[in-house]
Amino acid sequence: MLERTLSVVKNDHDDVHTPNVVLFPWLAMLIGCAVYYLISRLKVKMPYTAIMFIVGAIMGFSSTENIGSNAVTESTKMWIHIDGEVLLLAFLPGLLFLDSYNTNVYLFKQAISQLLVFAFPMGLCGTILTALVAYFVLPYGWSTDLCMLLGSILAATDPVAVAVLLNELGAPPRLRTHIAGESLLNDGAAVVFFKIFSARFFHEMGVDGVGEEIGWSRGIVLFLRLSLGGAVVGVLFGVLLVMMLFNLNRRLSREECVFQVTGTIAIAYLSYFVSEVLLHCSGILAVVFCGLTTKSFGETLFNDNHLTHDFIQIFECLLNSTLFTLGGAVWASIIPDFTGSDWLYLLILYTAVIIIRFVLMALFFPLTSRIGVGQNMREMIFQSWGGLRGAVGIALALLLSKEVVEYSEAGNLSEETRHQYQQYVQKLFGMVGGVACLSLIIAGPSSGPLLRVLGLITPSETRSNVVSNHEKHLAKDILVEYINLLSEKRFQHLEYGIVVERVSILRDVSPEIFHSAIELYKKKFPDKKLPNLANVAAIIGTSDESDFVWDDPSVSDMGGVKQSLKSRGTVYCFKELPNEQTLMEERKLFIECVKNEYHNQLQSGELDSRSSIPWGLLQSVRCAEEAAANGLPMNDWTALESSNLLLFDRALHAYRVGALCNKQRGDEDYNTIRTKVLQSLSFIKAHLASQETFKDKLASVEKHSLSLTEKRVLDESREQVARADAVINAFDAHD
Repeated sequence: MLERTLSVVKNDHDDVHTPNVVLFPWLAMLIGCAVYYLISRLKVKMPYTAIMFIVGAIMGFSSTENIGSNAVTESTKMWIHIDGEVLLLAFLPGLLFLDSYNTNVYLFKQAISQLLVFAFPMGLCGTILTALVAYFVLPYGWSTDLCMLLGSILAATDPVAVAVLLNELGAPPRLRTHIAGESLLNDGAAVVFFKIFSARFFHEMGVDGVGEEIGWSRGIVLFLRLSLGGAVVGVLFGVLLVMMLFNLNRRLSREECVFQVTGTIAIAYLSYFVSEVLLHCSGILAVVFCGLTTKSFGETLFNDNHLTHDFIQIFECLLNSTLFTLGGAVWASIIPDFTGSDWLYLLILYTAVIIIRFVLMALFFPLTSRIGVGQNMREMIFQSWGGLRGAVGIALALLLSKEVVEYSEAGNLSEETRHQYQQYVQKLFGMVGGVACLSLIIAGPSSGPLLRVLGLITPSETRSNVVSNHEKHLAKDILVEYINLLSEKRFQHLEYGIVVERVSILRDVSPEIFHSAIELYKKKFPDKKLPNLANVAAIIGTSDESDFVWDDPSVSDMGGVKQSLKSRGTVYCFKELPNEQTLMEERKLFIECVKNEYHNQLQSGELDSRSSIPWGLLQSVRCAEEAAANGLPMNDWTALESSNLLLFDRALHAYRVGALCNKQRGDEDYNTIRTKVLQSLSFIKAHLASQETFKDKLASVEKHSLSLTEKRVLDESREQVARADAVINAFDAHD
């Protein structure tokens, strides 16, 4: 099939219009928009990338079989035969940098020992076991090196579909870090193994000047050079990127914000090119460590975080859509030659890959459960199932197929040998594409139910209660705006029933929510008269007030104390006892509020983004997120106190003035006190603002109250604030 498609391209060369090459990626993106629309509206459970792979397969089959020769089929043929190195350079740096930048670096550093075990020892064992299956089970007569190539390609995991699901369902941060971190390092390890065994395989082909006979000692040295060299190059480029972001510090300049993002992507691609092409190290590991370094020290240096995050999502969507569509197109150019037995062996290989992963995760579990951030049995089971194959594996298989065709056509091989090797890689890519497609179609949609069965996500009842209460607050806010509109003459005859028909969230508004909206309106617009709300009252009705107690520290006996709705403070309902699952979920929500407050302070200029203070504050939030996921109380002030910012401050000072030791001792003491006071003030302000947001958005709208679970979250925050306030008071007394 490869020969046939090549001949088709060569024979039609005179009729091919080169500008058609730009059609394929943009058509893929347009189709992707339609696919997303259908998935989101019809609630399709299949991952977006899996559908795009199938779309690409349809396009590839049509172009290969010459079904309707036109600009689309011409463009598809041109992309099917894209150069392998160009393919890797175009797609992988962007995808891997974005994945590494989105990683929780705090947990990544804590779990690095586990992630290294997942990536390298387990990756090598998975490569060997998969190669054994290919050698002894598949009937294609592949050599040992080609089987090892298949194993190294299938060792690369891709958590794109699962990662989105984990975030949506609220899976523990530890599990998300294990899956994402394993994928990042595993991709680098897989490419290192791929380079070693591809060199051996090309040497086996017998083409002059291609490949190398690599023994064990040479292989170990090459492995260390590729992996360690790539990591060092990545860190250096990451430092360069952080320095660039540090100097582009005109926060109010829109152009400077744009150039920050532009420079970020440019350095990500250059790190891959320099490491892979110029220094012959691992380009993938270089990009990964560049992204991790940037996230560790440069996250607060972006002048416009919204622009950065939006660009990251757009760029990742473009790359994933095009790559999976292209992978499907190339796969479809091969599968017409698949027989019934080939499909059977594909299912056998997919099953074997799943079993191998479960076996390896179980064998290494006694070690991985005791190192890093730990691991429990349920997380191990899900991680075994969630190791999908995707972008990197498809890209490597594409690279191998292109290089084999290129070397066999250019070399001095006989026609029979050339055909044999092309058939080998044709079958190999068919197997890789099939495994990737099956993992996306089968493992992707089933991951959500598996998470629920294993109890790794917050129970749906708890999450639905939180969401339901948030929707009630949203309905109350909409009612306030509606009442405000009625106060204007042009809208005074606007019927509430018409509004309800068009705003679905108002259909289940209770009388209590309506009364709360009236009270909020009076508070928000004290100078305006309340308009005629008879049409609203007729639809909603009225209700009586419930019994609640008033939060007053001066009252020792809370039982039986009641306060008027119009004058009371924070009210707690004692009818429901604290619920641990709800407590864990609401701690997460509160910590998210604190993180948003820090980002608001950065955006408003209250926090100096070029200092160590925001870095320490965001690190403390990540620590608190991990504690909340494990059911522990809020501990972000403890984490902030334990973070050593002295070295960070010295490094910033050294970069600013060009030396490490040109300050007097008194200056250092002053800066230490200043840093602690400023970070304490920022910490206190973020917590106090989050407490108000938490009460406003989570208090029961009908009962005008907070539960004891929510009171416990607020008490934990108050305790953290008191500790921060004590630090400031201690400095005041000392000074």
